[in-house]
Amino acid sequence: MLDAVAVVISYVVSSVSFPYWIARAKGIDLRAAGSRKLGGSNLAKVLTPWHGIAGGLLDGAKGFAAVVIARQLGFPLEIQVLCGLAAICGQMWPVFHQFDGGRANATAWGFELALDFIAFFIAMIPVIVAAALRMSVRPRPKRLLPIANLLSFAVFPAVIWEQEGVTPTVLAGIGALLLVLVRRLTAGIRDDLATGSSPLRVLTNRALFDRSELQERGVVAI
Repeated sequence: MLDAVAVVISYVVSSVSFPYWIARAKGIDLRAAGSRKLGGSNLAKVLTPWHGIAGGLLDGAKGFAAVVIARQLGFPLEIQVLCGLAAICGQMWPVFHQFDGGRANATAWGFELALDFIAFFIAMIPVIVAAALRMSVRPRPKRLLPIANLLSFAVFPAVIWEQEGVTPTVLAGIGALLLVLVRRLTAGIRDDLATGSSPLRVLTNRALFDRSELQERGVVAI
């Protein structure tokens, strides 16, 4: 019973969207501005990069804290993992925001950092390289960072598996990767399919680039 309570609490607490409330404090509804995503990247575009960083760090703290607090309370690794995955689900499908939240990149990274910080830093190499290229190359590559983000979630369990074989942490990393993919593929999918575009094109752009058809057409900001 305590195990289930811990997992549920992790989900409910993580359903609080910090980027949303930071934007609301400035009189902006993040669900109707920019890319309409409840995440730090959209907050940075709608307000300032500093607001985006703050929102992203707070989102990341959800996944990190869910694992660490469960660990400090003496729960076994399997329950720690479930608490972290529940936190990711709370960010993606928050009960306080009609089950329509952010992409949970930061929350999943916080989750991975708490599980294995060495594998996390190795997994972040593609993200760091992509971010550096985005800042230094002109014109700025717009599709590189979403691919790098996705790659980081695949690298994390691969690094641990190569060293230790199949472990609960490896399965947890795979679970986080699958959640990220499911969220990318399903968020607002009906609106995209209603445009009449090829389902293959829609799903490919969503999976690889986290970009909806409405964004491709310029209806919604990227």
